Amino acid sequence: MKPKKKNLFYTLLKITITVFLLYLVFTRIPFSQISDTLKRVNIIFLVLALVLFVGSQWVSAKRLLVLFYATGFLLNPVSNYILYLIGMFYNFFIPGGIGGDAYKVFKLNKAFNWPVKKLTGAIFIDRFMGLTAIGVLILLFAAFIPFVIQENLRWILPILLILGVLISFLFVKYMFKSFFNVYWLTLLQSIVVQVLQCASVIFLLAAISNLDNFLLYVLVFLISSVLSIFSFSGIGVREIIFYQASSWFLFNSTVAVTIGLLFSAITAFVSLFGIVFHFKKSSFYIKQDLVKS
Repeated sequence: MKPKKKNLFYTLLKITITVFLLYLVFTRIPFSQISDTLKRVNIIFLVLALVLFVGSQWVSAKRLLVLFYATGFLLNPVSNYILYLIGMFYNFFIPGGIGGDAYKVFKLNKAFNWPVKKLTGAIFIDRFMGLTAIGVLILLFAAFIPFVIQENLRWILPILLILGVLISFLFVKYMFKSFFNVYWLTLLQSIVVQVLQCASVIFLLAAISNLDNFLLYVLVFLISSVLSIFSFSGIGVREIIFYQASSWFLFNSTVAVTIGLLFSAITAFVSLFGIVFHFKKSSFYIKQDLVKS
């Protein structure tokens, strides 16, 4: 299959999965129930959730900049934030396009003639460290799951945590040596990113309900973040996982699905700002030198 047709196939597949999963959710929970829940939303908590999400994206952009610097790509921080925001816009609003990560590689290669392979490696490790951080937090929060407590399974979590981080560390050390020296820094940044997003979810919960079982909501959110690659921008997957988890953990299904929808809406809102720079002829900077894109 040709690359363009292959990309189109995967794009259509993701959109199809998204639509199908949303259909499943809304055949089980009438949208009127979600609408009623949204009518009583606490605006202050909603705004705080938005601020925390924006903070998580700022730290995430900073992590990518650290990885660029580790490879010798001395991109100006402001240019990096602009590029990151445009990448978010591409990921969320142009599903049939080249994608946010590919856009970053294309623009930086075009502006500075930096090697595509090294740029791709930096962005891959950026994603990989994010996945590692999610795994770390899932194992930490799993200690509070009633099933884990009742079955006395807590003892295995530290073992899995150490093993997982060790595998991640060795993978970067031997497969991506350029980033070995910044492994712990980027892991810490990745954990901060996920903690901020988890805090955002907690404020979304507070905005529409009470904080009962908030750690379970956070755990479900983290799991949905891992599986979000199977749908368009995580929409559909996040909502269906929240819905299914509501029956496993016995919390309100309408509240759970509404949290998923609100998080998707916040992501869309922030991503939309990338359109300002997408249609603007911008300049990218290497440290103190100006280079036209």
